[in-house]
Amino acid sequence: MSHPDPMPTTRRTPRFSPPGDRFYRHLFASLRCGSITIDREGRLTSINDLARKILELKESDLLGQPCSEVLRDHPKLTSVFVESFRMKNQPNRAEMEILLKDERKRTIGFSMPLIRDDANQVLGAALLFRDLTQIEHLQEREQLKERLAALGQMAAGMAHEIRNPLGGIEVTASLLRRRLSGRVEDLALVDRIIAEVKRLNRTVVDSLEYVRPLHLDRKASSLAMVVQEAANTASSAQEGKSISLSMDLDPGIPELWIDPDRVRDALTNLMQNSFEAIPLSGSIRVETRREALPTALKSDFFLEGENGKSLSFDSYAVVRITDTGKGIPEEVHDRLFYPFFTTKQTGSGVGLPLARKIVEGHQGILDFESVVGRGTTFIVKLPLLTRKDGAPLTPTAAEMMEP
Repeated sequence: MSHPDPMPTTRRTPRFSPPGDRFYRHLFASLRCGSITIDREGRLTSINDLARKILELKESDLLGQPCSEVLRDHPKLTSVFVESFRMKNQPNRAEMEILLKDERKRTIGFSMPLIRDDANQVLGAALLFRDLTQIEHLQEREQLKERLAALGQMAAGMAHEIRNPLGGIEVTASLLRRRLSGRVEDLALVDRIIAEVKRLNRTVVDSLEYVRPLHLDRKASSLAMVVQEAANTASSAQEGKSISLSMDLDPGIPELWIDPDRVRDALTNLMQNSFEAIPLSGSIRVETRREALPTALKSDFFLEGENGKSLSFDSYAVVRITDTGKGIPEEVHDRLFYPFFTTKQTGSGVGLPLARKIVEGHQGILDFESVVGRGTTFIVKLPLLTRKDGAPLTPTAAEMMEP
């Protein structure tokens, strides 16, 4: 007797339910890197235990507090974190040295992605970082640092040896130029020699400046004057091009506590990059503005005789350098400030890294925005420092600062 086949059973796949807040709290707690997130107002929305440990944060109830208060002992890191909302290129795989309360130094590697919703609107920012001073192969890292230090010393020695014959070549070529007066074709060849010697000498000088420790001789300085001098230097070196340079400098910006020579060098390098990015003709616009911060930040500079109380700032003096050049391809954005990386056939690859080193040495921000075929804007932000009572830093107060 035959039996009818049983009815096939249909297995229903359980409906997927997105994980809730508890899952994501466990996710952040389980990350093998420090994690801090803030909302658009700069308030802490999450922090994991590893972040507390690396930054040595003792307080337990930190959520909802301004990150400028939570990270008050790490002013450089706070500056970049708060400013990340307005940066066109958020830090990625960057490194920073932080100072702990007992004067110990710690190096962290970090990224700062923005947090966006489904409509691509920015909800907040994240700081993801690791302690690079406690990596597994510490001995290998130390050996690498020793080899790099030896290489740096060798390069510095070679640079000095190169500068001496370069000076002799330039002097000899100049003397030869006088003897060839009236011989147009021969003079053109000598001029080319002199120009190339000057270019090579500038590369050597910039390389030496980049490897040296940055020492700042700060004084109360006019930003407008520094910008104007940088523009004069950068534009005088351009030949054979038709480039218009316009300036729009805000007269309301007070004096800045900066090393004017170093800032001038940084701005000159950025402007020269803009000139070089324009093939034959175009325009460059330089403007300065005052830009308020959403919250006051602690600076790295201290007033002498006031119990080590630091200065603070609640706004930046911003310099924008906009050119109508070729623009910077997106695939090289992350490498733009690497030493000796360049997209130009005649570039040294030192000017932009040196500019960033100088700006960050002032606890400033160097950012850029670029569109291929339309041009690039370099953005320099320097702190407008005030005394602890909120008064602007004046030349009299500046004399009280540590050298």
